[in-house]
Amino acid sequence: MTILNVESRRPTTIAAPPPDWKVRAFCRRKDVDAEDFFTTSQAGQKRAHAACAQCPVITECLQVTRSHDEGVYRWGIGGGLDALQRRALELEEWLGCRPNLEMARLLISPRWSGRLSRLRSSCRSLEGMTRALRRDGLMVDEVTVRVAVWWSGGDAPRVAWRGDTRSLRALVGGEFLEPILRLRSMGARYADIAAWLGVPRETGVRALKDTLAGVEEAS
Repeated sequence: MTILNVESRRPTTIAAPPPDWKVRAFCRRKDVDAEDFFTTSQAGQKRAHAACAQCPVITECLQVTRSHDEGVYRWGIGGGLDALQRRALELEEWLGCRPNLEMARLLISPRWSGRLSRLRSSCRSLEGMTRALRRDGLMVDEVTVRVAVWWSGGDAPRVAWRGDTRSLRALVGGEFLEPILRLRSMGARYADIAAWLGVPRETGVRALKDTLAGVEEAS
């Protein structure tokens, strides 16, 4: 904002007051280290995620952070999600799966966080967690549950794999083949799809390339 400096009669630029939601952001507290939101340290990232989970404006922050993400370049933790999680969320939306952020926020509230934590331990898939929460009376979908798990510090992979490349290839070439082909046709990179699947980048890219090469040969 520009005002007229009365003494010098020259224009002076001052910072406009931040929007109301930013004033209430938990990361503005003096006991929260801002560097934690842009560090590669796992300990720092864990502290940042924990701060976000307590923030009253986590949904507003996520929406604004995502609006500032550009193409494949994104960095830091914003709105409770790191760069890979935000990229995975973008691909979810490419597939028509949009989260209900207010419902996700409810799931990390004191009333439901314990239930969510128990389901993370007992269920091997987002599908299983979603079914259980629906039986509890909550109208949730898998991508909403996925965001809530991310916010609560979990990994929330799309695939329930055993950690070896062979099992991942089987899933990529099986039940996940159709959405993967759709994402590829929309321009998603192998690394993007690995983030969407929720698997390590190197392992995921290798499994995707090998499996899709076999699909192309068969066709």
